Amino acid sequence: MGWKGTMRSVVAAARAADREAQRRQKQDQKTQMIANSTSAVEDWENYVENLVSIHIAMVDMIDWQKIASQPGPREPVLGSGHCDRAEMALTKFKPSVFDFLRGGSAKLRALLEAKIDEAAALDQEQYQDALAAHAKAAAEWEDENEFAKRLLRGEAAAIRQVVEEMQSLSETDLVGTSIEFSFGVDFIHAMVKVHGDDIVPSTRRKQLASGRLSETKMPVGQFNELYQDYVSSVALKTAGDLFHILPLSEVYVSCMVTMLNSQTGYQELTPILSIHFVRDAFMRLNLHGIDPSDAMRNFRHAMKFSKTKGFSAVELLEPVETSAAGR
Repeated sequence: MGWKGTMRSVVAAARAADREAQRRQKQDQKTQMIANSTSAVEDWENYVENLVSIHIAMVDMIDWQKIASQPGPREPVLGSGHCDRAEMALTKFKPSVFDFLRGGSAKLRALLEAKIDEAAALDQEQYQDALAAHAKAAAEWEDENEFAKRLLRGEAAAIRQVVEEMQSLSETDLVGTSIEFSFGVDFIHAMVKVHGDDIVPSTRRKQLASGRLSETKMPVGQFNELYQDYVSSVALKTAGDLFHILPLSEVYVSCMVTMLNSQTGYQELTPILSIHFVRDAFMRLNLHGIDPSDAMRNFRHAMKFSKTKGFSAVELLEPVETSAAGR
């Protein structure tokens, strides 16, 4: 083969290698595009799922009935462990011909007898420490026992104290921006300032057969229903947390949002959902299987909603006391 033929072969091989490199690059780009699209769709789906399942994660249950009936701590008794061991050591002592190396048998016996007095003092010291610990534990038990009984009687001041100390009610940013509480005898009204409908994605994501990401405008009906489920999920979460930390038979929850008042022309904090939750009915719910909006039908509630317009203002189910603890 002449040099021209050799050059043609070299050029052809280079072009083939370049085409293969371009093919691999396009394949890598497609693989990355598919991976990015898959990840973007999964992120969207997870966000939407979290938005309508806030009610699934609740605070731990507190058994106030158990706390109220718990017996007080037992009083300590004076132990003799140190003294018993010291007396046993004296009982087992036997003089030996080698005792002179340690000062003699009489001296060794005297040391063992002296240790009995030291041991008795240690037993007494431990007993005094146990008495002090018991006094502290008894005082704590008395406070908790009495507090639990006040809660079980439905005292508003005790209910308020528990709510103010339980910061976990607003752990998640998805719940809203603030919660205010009104207290009555054996009931509580929680007013939750939820997020506006901008918390719902305005677009839908799906992955096409080609692997590409498709983003389309969220249909109005689906958008409004997602927001309705979000608000209902917040109401369920709030009621569930309150039932878990308080021995109440009923809880009122009202979800508020800033929206336009067509009569005044101003943006105002407006109730859009108000529910009277009853403990027995709530505890029978399968929270993992319910549709949040449909679950409202299990309780007396006020909600005006349409798929095309979304929420409208409602009246609170119960009058709210003016004194409220805000968070």
